[in-house]
Amino acid sequence: MKTLGFHDVAVHFGRVHALDGLTLEAGAGTVVMLAGPNGAGKSTLIRVLLGLVSPDRGELRADGAKVRADRALRERIGYLPESVAFAESLTGREVVAFFAAARGVPKKRIDEVLERVGLTPAARRAVRGYSRGMRQRLGLAVALVSSPEVLVLDEPTGGLDQDGLSLLWSVLDEWRAAGRLVLLASHEIALLEHRVDRLALLSRGKLVAEGTPAALRKAADLPLRVHLDLAEPPEGGHEALVDSIRGCASEVVVDESRVEVEVVPGSLLPLLDLRGRFPGAVRDLRVQEPPFDEVYRRLLEAA
Repeated sequence: MKTLGFHDVAVHFGRVHALDGLTLEAGAGTVVMLAGPNGAGKSTLIRVLLGLVSPDRGELRADGAKVRADRALRERIGYLPESVAFAESLTGREVVAFFAAARGVPKKRIDEVLERVGLTPAARRAVRGYSRGMRQRLGLAVALVSSPEVLVLDEPTGGLDQDGLSLLWSVLDEWRAAGRLVLLASHEIALLEHRVDRLALLSRGKLVAEGTPAALRKAADLPLRVHLDLAEPPEGGHEALVDSIRGCASEVVVDESRVEVEVVPGSLLPLLDLRGRFPGAVRDLRVQEPPFDEVYRRLLEAA
């Protein structure tokens, strides 16, 4: 599957427009993140893809052609739900074996995927003894067992420790490198910003912004924070330098050896040029981008 798309999809629950004419396309070899506040439509969009919700309008498209959310499509998808629940009396291996049999997957794949998610030592233990993070790993194993073309992950970071997150990052990299598609929904924007290729920001069932993290940062046009560490002041101090900085920045905080300024992106280059105009006066300069949570809020406010 080269592309997977939603075209003009609308889902209404009474007067609530869970999805309101949403159009979105994702390409193979990319990790696409659905983001937005509660009720934005992220989970509903996933349910449409899985055939759990029938849209009132619109269509699914695979490689540009209209498709149904039927068993044939679902067999091409691996799914990790937000709330992972398995029979408590089964072992981890039995859980994966059940789903492997349902998908017609060779038995050798069971042990391979348990090893992949780091559950081999616990494979023969009952699920009732699994921690939340282990259950999340088991859910990921079930999603991966058939090596699907499309991996759908709903809040995949829940319960994962640092080792679990490293596992998740490696799976995203693996699916990307294999030319497959990952579609994930999460509130953890700051955590995932550098792990995804594109973000789709939803609000009230509509797509309000979509693009690479860098493109969305640019669209938000938020100020940058610049930290300048100053050298020992010459005779007469750094007054000329500070006056020039004030000409570039909207907010300036000064102490004896440090200046912190806030600038809009378009004013960054003139500020950087000051190092050439005042040689030796600035020992170090660091540019701090705003947290992506702020980018997210700005784009939502502008919607």
